[in-house]
Amino acid sequence: MRGRGASIVSLRLLALLALASARPGFAVAQERPIMGDLAPSVAPSVRVFELTGSCAVTVVPDRAVVLGGVAADAMLPLPAIEQLDKQLEAIRGLVAEHHGTLELLERVRTVKAPSTGAREPELPFQVVQRLQATFPAKAPVDAILQRMIEMGLDRFGDAVLSTDGSGRQTAVRFRVTNLDARLDALRQRCTADAWKTWCASPAGTEACATDRPPDDLELQSFSVRSVEKVLRPDGGVGYWEFTSSPVQRRARPFELLGDVSVHLTGNVVLAHREGAR
Repeated sequence: MRGRGASIVSLRLLALLALASARPGFAVAQERPIMGDLAPSVAPSVRVFELTGSCAVTVVPDRAVVLGGVAADAMLPLPAIEQLDKQLEAIRGLVAEHHGTLELLERVRTVKAPSTGAREPELPFQVVQRLQATFPAKAPVDAILQRMIEMGLDRFGDAVLSTDGSGRQTAVRFRVTNLDARLDALRQRCTADAWKTWCASPAGTEACATDRPPDDLELQSFSVRSVEKVLRPDGGVGYWEFTSSPVQRRARPFELLGDVSVHLTGNVVLAHREGAR
């Protein structure tokens, strides 16, 4: 009986499965290719090449800058300021005489309490004018500096409020004012060298139909370093270095302590993509 009952159950299960397979709702899904406008677009393969190039340029300062300040002392503010303005007017005439420009920076007013027991009491009020006078690099800087000292220039460098005499200050600095343009031109020369080198390599393709580098080259890095070590305004000595990237492109102001030529070498790294069009 048990064997016969099991057979009946099996027959019923087979009948139910057969019925279920015949109903549309139980059909097994099949993957079908998507045709027409719904077909996914297959992106072409993109090859990325790393290009490197080098270049060099010599930069020469074109501006001499006198940094310092003029101070005037008096018992009260107005007499001190009047004296200071007279000194500045004389300095302004001297700067114009040598085809320079005068930039007046901060004007600082200080008061000092009289010292007890001093034989000659100090004038309590002092006004200090920080200034920057810029001339062509080939101007007679030493003669100009002497005249400015005779007219009242008595502070030198940036720290015009420090009068303890603990250290020497640089009175004249030299600058390359068109540095950004020179660096941009140097980077373009490095880019041209990188493109020329890559086109001459086995990796070069029909993209090198022209000697001009394509506009879609991607800058990865651009580094510049001086061949020689130079004195820095902070008192140190070392190579002048600058690194540019897609997020940081400008160099710090290039200041020298002497009117000397500096030889710079540049190295660029670029990314070139093929098949992205």
